[in-house]
Amino acid sequence: MKRVKALLVAGGLLIVAGGIGWRVWLKDQVEYAQVATAYGAKMVCSCLHVADRPMESCMTDFTVDVSQVNFSDNGRMTRASVLGGLVSSKAKYEPGLGCTLVK
Repeated sequence: MKRVKALLVAGGLLIVAGGIGWRVWLKDQVEYAQVATAYGAKMVCSCLHVADRPMESCMTDFTVDVSQVNFSDNGRMTRASVLGGLVSSKAKYEPGLGCTLVK
């Protein structure tokens, strides 16, 4: 019986330690994704609406690989998302003001 208790405690500690490690790693990845989508949404919005360039041309402005980021534009709103839409940012174009991030 003592052996079963010891195994359960050890298993529980392993699960908690793994959860903490995962949380620390995942937190950094989510923060990076939030910055990347915000930057991407603003840049693509400005490229499309202020510079009046096509989406394909806007993709050449990035100096890093943004192939994992999905960009979409409908009217005056540009959206950048990653991780299947779990992390996303939007930028809105206002004539005379340019593009700004919105919540």
